[in-house]
Amino acid sequence: MSWFKIDDGFHCHPKVFAAGTPAIGLYVRCGSWAAQQVTDGVVPKHVAKMYGTPRMIKALVDAGLWHQKGHDCESCPQLEANSYAIHQYLERNPSRVDTELARKAKSNRQQKWREGKRNGQVNEGDTPNVDGHVDASTSRHGDAAPVPARPAPSRTPSPTEKEQASRTRELDTPTGIPDQARPLVDQLTAAGVIVRWPFRGNEWFPLLALIADRGIPAMVDHATKVAARTSVESAKYFLNGWAELPPMPEPGNRPALRTVGAPTAPATPQAARRQASRDVLDQLTEQLRAGGQQ
Repeated sequence: MSWFKIDDGFHCHPKVFAAGTPAIGLYVRCGSWAAQQVTDGVVPKHVAKMYGTPRMIKALVDAGLWHQKGHDCESCPQLEANSYAIHQYLERNPSRVDTELARKAKSNRQQKWREGKRNGQVNEGDTPNVDGHVDASTSRHGDAAPVPARPAPSRTPSPTEKEQASRTRELDTPTGIPDQARPLVDQLTAAGVIVRWPFRGNEWFPLLALIADRGIPAMVDHATKVAARTSVESAKYFLNGWAELPPMPEPGNRPALRTVGAPTAPATPQAARRQASRDVLDQLTEQLRAGGQQ
């Protein structure tokens, strides 16, 4: 297995910006193909057309990331009419000769390891050093690659750690919680659902409207069930579920029919709920304005 290498400044190179992201996808795919097939960076036109569009190919050529026959780049080989060349491929990637030498050396090391195992010179648990001592990050190494760091084993946090995390989330909760939202926060906390409340300014309005229309008991019940199934860090996670809850039922019976001269009443229960929500939002707006003027 060979590797197609690009440097860590590739993402912001002017040629990359000029070519555009779709064309860079074609560049990487064909670079991987060239490394696998050991073509020294030469990409046949039929392979380029298989992975990309004519517009992508033209963008790479116009940006100078690919060359066509007759190009004037001194660091890249001349081409036949039916192929493209990846600009400065051999300055960053091993040549066919280097790759074949590395593969032969690897094969020899494997063979020596097998012979040593048959002769009892290798322990049963030992593994062959098939890649040798090659710095894959800087050398032309053929198919040698850096050995990834082994991840630390995961473990289940202890109850003490869970309590500490809960206290940390509680400390992260902003102090500017409106009075209308405080009962919801307190009841959720009492139910063991300790989350952050990262709302700022006008972000409180939708939540307060839900409190007025859906009711705190239903919202606490929904959040408790969700938190029992999955780990929740922020109260914003519950917003979509709260919005799908049914409105609170109207207290009492349906209003009596209005007679001539009687005071005007809300036409429907929905209108009454909307008026209650507007009253809550008007109160919050006044509080926010008063706080901003201090």
